[in-house]
Amino acid sequence: MKHLEPFVPGHCEIPIEGRESGAVAGAPYGNAGVVPISYSYIKMSGKSGLREAAIQAILNANYMAARLEGDYKVLFKGETGRVAHEFIIDCSEFKKHGITEVDIAKRLIDYGFHAPTMSWPVPGGIMIEPTESEDVQEIDRYVYALKKIR
Repeated sequence: MKHLEPFVPGHCEIPIEGRESGAVAGAPYGNAGVVPISYSYIKMSGKSGLREAAIQAILNANYMAARLEGDYKVLFKGETGRVAHEFIIDCSEFKKHGITEVDIAKRLIDYGFHAPTMSWPVPGGIMIEPTESEDVQEIDRYVYALKKIR
């Protein structure tokens, strides 16, 4: 692990020898728990399980994007009109009415959903990333909420 030391960021509260100060995160040595969790998921899923999870995530995202098309502008579709495992809806058209992506995200919370990623990578957009584990009833509930918010 010594060969990785030059890449470890400094920390403002706990000086690390040879590092400049300036925290990247609250934990001076990063979040070690993220690696074993990811590794365990990969090992437990196996090659075929990871492939199936990826296929399901892509299917879920395309199902949602197709259901939302017309109510929201879906950005960055490929040549075939499909999205990847996530997609972005453009909320900029609502600004003329004083409604932002933050307002839409807060309203999703009222429907029992965790607020999605907002304004990244597209300012004024909402990134929707349905996971492989979401069932169609939950996806439909999310789509319904977004349509009602509209």
